[in-house]
Amino acid sequence: MSFFIACDIDHTLLSDSGELLSQNVEALHRAISQGATVVLATARSYAGAKPIHDALKLETPIVVSNGTLVCEPDGLVLKAYAIDPHIAEILVNLYTETPHHWSFRTSERAYIHPSFETKNSPFADQKHYLPTERERLEDATKGYSSLITASLFGQGMRPFFDRHSWESMNLVADFYPPSHYTHLETMSTMCQKASKGNAVDWLRNYLGLANAPTLCLGDSVADATMFSLGIGVAPANASDIVRAQAHWVAPHCDEGSVAAALERFVFQGVSTQ
Repeated sequence: MSFFIACDIDHTLLSDSGELLSQNVEALHRAISQGATVVLATARSYAGAKPIHDALKLETPIVVSNGTLVCEPDGLVLKAYAIDPHIAEILVNLYTETPHHWSFRTSERAYIHPSFETKNSPFADQKHYLPTERERLEDATKGYSSLITASLFGQGMRPFFDRHSWESMNLVADFYPPSHYTHLETMSTMCQKASKGNAVDWLRNYLGLANAPTLCLGDSVADATMFSLGIGVAPANASDIVRAQAHWVAPHCDEGSVAAALERFVFQGVSTQ
């Protein structure tokens, strides 16, 4: 079997409560034992994705931060999509003027608001999350040239998100409600060239699997950018717009959506045609 499988983590591989379901793990291991290549593609940072990658005993590179970075399992960066430095400076000024907690990520680490709550994983890992004063951000991001994502964490952020024309700045912006990962609302911005779809496509070519049958699974708009690479599967808990772009809608993530998709398309070989 030469299947290439790209899978989102939160609300796809994991349940809504953040549990790594045994049926999903067993299905992925069965696919790997039959020759499939499995990669994770997530909005999480490298530090946030690594525990899940380790739990699955994967040895493949990881697509993190919504496709802005492709990393080896040890964190070595293989591919990065940086924001234009001029736009990056605008973002830093815009975000740091809000009452919310910010995070500015480079390929090496995230520089976070000094008052950001860092007791919980992965934010407590100062190798990857470094509390930083506003006046140090220009140096930390090498004159804003190394910024790959800019994020905000807080409450009542939707008006701020809706008020700005991110597309006119050549940015892709995503808004996330509170989840098991954080109790705060979250928004992130990245350059338009960056997407899970582009990063997974690059990684598939890098691994020499450009012609392999491909299965991509995820619940978000960012995940839907992968669907054109092969068979796109959304769990039932995905939004209407994501389900509409999928070739098949799997059961809810609480019910083993990944296992169901692998059973249908990888083990049974059902075609979408």
